[in-house]
Amino acid sequence: MGRPPKGLWIKDQFFLDRDEDCYVYKRPTTSVWQYYLRIKGEGEERKSTGVKGDIDDNEIGREQALDIAHQRKLEVLARHQQGLKARRVKKMFDFIDDFLVEEQKRVADHNKPGYITKETFRIKTHHLGLLKKYYQNRNTKLEDLDYSHLYNYPTWRSLTVDKKLDIKPPKTTHTILTELTTIKAYFSYLMLKGYISREPTFVKLKRESIRNNRRDYLSPTQYSQTINTVRAWANSKNTTPTMEYNRKVIYQVLMLMSNSFLRKGECKGLRWSDIRENKNLVNTEEKKVGHLIDVRAEISKTGQPRTVQSPTKARFNELRKLAGIPSDKKRPWPHIPVDKLDQLVITKYSHPDEPLGVGTWDRSWQEIKELCQKRYWFNKNITYYSMRHTGISFSVQRGVPMLQLSRNAGTGTRYVEDVYYHHESESKKTWDMLNQNRKFYEKVHKNPSTMNLSMDDVLEDIDEETG
Repeated sequence: MGRPPKGLWIKDQFFLDRDEDCYVYKRPTTSVWQYYLRIKGEGEERKSTGVKGDIDDNEIGREQALDIAHQRKLEVLARHQQGLKARRVKKMFDFIDDFLVEEQKRVADHNKPGYITKETFRIKTHHLGLLKKYYQNRNTKLEDLDYSHLYNYPTWRSLTVDKKLDIKPPKTTHTILTELTTIKAYFSYLMLKGYISREPTFVKLKRESIRNNRRDYLSPTQYSQTINTVRAWANSKNTTPTMEYNRKVIYQVLMLMSNSFLRKGECKGLRWSDIRENKNLVNTEEKKVGHLIDVRAEISKTGQPRTVQSPTKARFNELRKLAGIPSDKKRPWPHIPVDKLDQLVITKYSHPDEPLGVGTWDRSWQEIKELCQKRYWFNKNITYYSMRHTGISFSVQRGVPMLQLSRNAGTGTRYVEDVYYHHESESKKTWDMLNQNRKFYEKVHKNPSTMNLSMDDVLEDIDEETG
């Protein structure tokens, strides 16, 4: 059948301007006019015009219905010219799940170009949850997006305290900037898909120096008090076998983090095959405590492997005993039988093939926090990470060469200098010495020297001071 002439009826259809892609019609059982619109690349759209006529009369309301259909057609053409999809989006956040599905495809076991970690994906999900809390009108259509409201998100985030929404200002602007990175990525996705015509802008925040983004750490006295308290907590006899095991493991982990600078995630991912003897050590006393830890790329925060020199032999010996692994003296330290080498170092009680549960980590820290917060920590926000931070801070005070320190900790020299800069006011002499160490970086790079880190000397000083 050829194209009908203008205004010609074909059965129950009335074509608009001789265009078979757009017409109005009535169903046999209703007087309400409907419109049909074929949208290139998006399929068909059939909707009611809301205009009533007469079931048996094709003239009543027809022109009004045609006007509505025509306006919708012009709207579609205009949106296509802007590079937008024609179909109207019901809700502003309809596509968050789609966006997260795309992001999840980039998740990898460790950092590498173009990919993200599971933890990064979790954080991105959290960021978009915060956006929903800010833009509480979930029914807002994308085409009605209030860009001026979005512009003020950083201000709202930095000032708002809302217990009902579980919102409080972050400690640094860096956190807000990270949130904005995710939020901007979401709106870039919407624009790429053709759902919005432009991306939002936001209030500019002054980026803080890393130097001001300091993590809480323990003073030598606080560290001594905390370790003594945790040791007593771990050795408490009034517990179940599972609880006793969990506490002893956590205690060893805290000692491990503060002496080796391993991150929590790195500790979780360690396998016995990652622990080995340091053959460069010749001093008998050093050999008793010093060894090497190979931090694999897949468990490293940076995605880069590194070898850590650590004085924590006793810690791994205790962890081996807690895991019920017999010592194989025929094998090199840590004397782990061949069939146990791939086993995780930190495992669940009586389940050596399973990692220590997240709930155990969280509950253990909550118990430690209740014991120490009011007695030793006061207003400091101490976490697992603070143990690593404390160990690095002690080493800065003791004058450990910065290049060696940064390599052991798996972070940049600039970061070590800026983040741990707060010790200058406490020990100017130490800081001056660290700056002088820069002259020897090249020499150290060519001939890496052995680094043994221990806080025994620090604790001895504390004992002498306290008497």
